[in-house]
Amino acid sequence: MENRANCPRSARIIAHHRPESPPTIIQNDCPRWARIRNYTAFVSEAVAESVMSLLVDGPADGVLMRLGLTASVISAPERLRYCPACLGEMLGRYGEGYWKRSHQLPGVLVCPDHGMALADSCVSPHTHNQHEFIALNLHNCPPVVLPAWVSNLRQMALLQDIARRSAALLDHAFMRSAHRDWSAYYRDAVRDRGFAKGRERVDQSLFQDAYANFFEPVVDLIPGGLGGDWPIAMVRKHRKAFHPLRHVLFQLFLENHAPLRRVAPPFGNGPWPCFNRMAGHYGQDVVREIAVRREQNRVVGRFSCDCGFVYSREMGSNDSPHILDFGPLLDDQIRQKVAEGLGLRAIARCLVIDPGTVRLHAYRLGLKVPWKKLSERTVKTIARDQNSIRARWLEIQQIHRGLSRSQLAQRLPKERAWLYRHDREWLDQHSPTALRKKWSYQRVDWESLDCSIATQLLKAAQEIVREIPPQRVTQAALERKLSLPRWLSKRRAKLPKSINVLVDVAETIDGFRLRRIAWAVSELDRQTLPARSWRVRRLAGLPPKASPRVEAALAALEIADRSLKGGSY
Repeated sequence: MENRANCPRSARIIAHHRPESPPTIIQNDCPRWARIRNYTAFVSEAVAESVMSLLVDGPADGVLMRLGLTASVISAPERLRYCPACLGEMLGRYGEGYWKRSHQLPGVLVCPDHGMALADSCVSPHTHNQHEFIALNLHNCPPVVLPAWVSNLRQMALLQDIARRSAALLDHAFMRSAHRDWSAYYRDAVRDRGFAKGRERVDQSLFQDAYANFFEPVVDLIPGGLGGDWPIAMVRKHRKAFHPLRHVLFQLFLENHAPLRRVAPPFGNGPWPCFNRMAGHYGQDVVREIAVRREQNRVVGRFSCDCGFVYSREMGSNDSPHILDFGPLLDDQIRQKVAEGLGLRAIARCLVIDPGTVRLHAYRLGLKVPWKKLSERTVKTIARDQNSIRARWLEIQQIHRGLSRSQLAQRLPKERAWLYRHDREWLDQHSPTALRKKWSYQRVDWESLDCSIATQLLKAAQEIVREIPPQRVTQAALERKLSLPRWLSKRRAKLPKSINVLVDVAETIDGFRLRRIAWAVSELDRQTLPARSWRVRRLAGLPPKASPRVEAALAALEIADRSLKGGSY
């Protein structure tokens, strides 16, 4: 309950006796001030401070435009409103009434305190002087006429939720936020409630249908707040200001749709352990970076530690992690162990890694190692294999001189793969010359082509008409007959005769159904069955209710059948 100091008359008295009071106390409960306070709940802090300073210091001409009020389709009530229950309490407690800010907000049709329908007074802020003081009293409050929707419990519940949320905005300044923050919040909240399409997108059609169904009971009562496609814009980047009523409606929708249970991350929320034995944090949960990829039925996570150690792991697998990168600490350890004169396997045992890994990194670092290099036999084997592969590649080219590069690679896939990986420069020099596709620059004679296609279309239409059971002659069916799907429609300007033939021979739905009726009658005659309408409808595949032409043809069959049997079934 608002105390007496908040009523306009008391505010004027306080301002008169206390000159040091700010001038904003006088306007604290006027309808325009209520709207301004209501609007600043969803704008940025900079805009809110700018509007407040304009109201206090002036000029206040651009306040409405600054807040987006001038472009909004939602307008304030035509008359000042009051709650009969609130008026009775005011008269009993203070002996006079005053206008409540929460009753003048757009979209508020019931009292947030008592849940009663608000009544219109005789006072219109648009026709009276905005500086004139008009108190709430019994003279400007006509007899209350309750609207029809007060008996609908669902409508009343929704309207009271809207009223309470709107009234709460007048006193809660902490709701202010930048537009981009509201956009991200709404988008994430909608996706969490099952209206997502993929990972980042919102299923707009599903979301809008659910929104319309939720507010369907009050859509006729608040047309300015519920109409249009603004809910779609709310989950996108906010490039403009939205009326606070729409924020209220949107948040009320979110409140009444519980978030779905989110699927837990495949590898938990982290942090995850690091398996770098060279680091002091070995085995500790210090890894915070993960990249998850899905390969058919497998989910693989790539874990990267700050020490440079990278490993991967498959979800649900108990195997040891697959090490992708040891990081710079391994190089330092190998340098140190080689400098100490340790052998290959001794270093591998100290670092708990494979000897082949030690050999590989030592060669990469260019270290002078105490162990032997690759044996001479291995080097000779590699050289011998290279010579034999080269000879085989050249031999096939001599035997089959007309082969292209791709054809030669198909005949010698293993040799080509080895040469591509280990001897690519020689492969490029001793491969057939790459063939370039020759383009034909001959111009198309569209006129003769048009005549030819038109003749083919006529023949194709006759073939379709002769099919049993009958098939409809359509543009798509004709194009499929000519093996030109979707080809003719893209070249209408170049093939006028063909397009005219398409239009002439293509059947309408009614024409095709009448042809199906004729076929069904002949088929029933062949089977020596009476051509009754229900038999014809079923055999011809007609719907229960067709067009007037088709229904008339079926009725004619029924009349003919009756006349043949003397008017009886």
